[in-house]
Amino acid sequence: MNILVLSHTYITRVGREKWRALAAREDVRLRIVVPTVWKDYLFTLRYADHHDDELDMRAMPVLFSGKEAAHAYVSTDMAMRGFHPDILHAEEGTDALSYFQALCYSRVYAPKVRTLFFTWMNFEKTLRFPFNAIERFNLRHSDAAICGNSDARDILRAKGFDKPVTVMPLLGLDAELFARREQPALRRELELKGTVIGFIGRFVPEKGVLDLIRAAGRLRGDFTLLLIGGGALEDEMRRLAAEVGVADRLRIVRSIPHADIPRHINCMDMLVLPSYTVPHWKEQFGQVLVQAMASEVPVLGSTHAEIPRVIGDAGLTFEERNTEQLLERMQQLLDSATLRSEFAEKGRRRVLELYTNTRIADRTYEVYREMLA
Repeated sequence: MNILVLSHTYITRVGREKWRALAAREDVRLRIVVPTVWKDYLFTLRYADHHDDELDMRAMPVLFSGKEAAHAYVSTDMAMRGFHPDILHAEEGTDALSYFQALCYSRVYAPKVRTLFFTWMNFEKTLRFPFNAIERFNLRHSDAAICGNSDARDILRAKGFDKPVTVMPLLGLDAELFARREQPALRRELELKGTVIGFIGRFVPEKGVLDLIRAAGRLRGDFTLLLIGGGALEDEMRRLAAEVGVADRLRIVRSIPHADIPRHINCMDMLVLPSYTVPHWKEQFGQVLVQAMASEVPVLGSTHAEIPRVIGDAGLTFEERNTEQLLERMQQLLDSATLRSEFAEKGRRRVLELYTNTRIADRTYEVYREMLA
């Protein structure tokens, strides 16, 4: 089968591992189309800096770089000519102009192609013209969908999309990179003492980081609060920590490179994700939970969005914005090394079953086989 993938995500090498696993199959011929340049809100990415000789990568210039729905490729065939794809797989959402463009081109270069898209969108978004019309066209001309969470699937169904839908995350995880490795030197450097309660994410209200600090102020026992990330709330976080009496237990590490995340997770004895719903935002998946579970770090998350489905029976959950329940669950894990050990084992096992790059590649291949059948 010839698979043509369309996604700005793979302009960098991070994330391509699932495609290496899929391309290794004898009956798969894979080609991935990416922008030559992607202007993210924080930095500019260039494919030339992440060139790949192992995969058939086709980098092309785009208009409106950095805009997921609005960008379009400067190309007359989007690498379809002579490739004759059996599957067109776009990972830019339901209203993507680039997917609309590819669907139109496929009528000329691959009239029998089967089509699917990926979407994370887990809250209702009002689309204006032309994107509302583009979405209708894209949905009508798609044969299947992959959703990063269950809410996205439900929204698709509400829009009238009645084709096959599979729920799984966009990216898998490298279970060798994220594995348990003690970090005594880093723990000393960060002055971590007792049980280390960790958080990784943006310092914004909806991530629940202030709720975490409030709950920590009432915890009993020896612990350190390790918060990794960045954002406008940092000063307020420090003030609140002083107010509730945990300023001396608080360690804030500003945003770290992706390569350093495994080391820092391995300094933690538990990881907490206390996100809560706000208008126009919900947690799409909670990748940091999977990273912690793979590293045999027990996880505790709110019942917000996809978080409880990601955790399953491999950790504890609490009702979102319920600080009393958050405190109770944190105290449970703080008090019981046995419970932490049990969840550490379950978490690693759950990741190996569901969330590795190889497993995501296998499930994607199953979707393709079903479409072609």
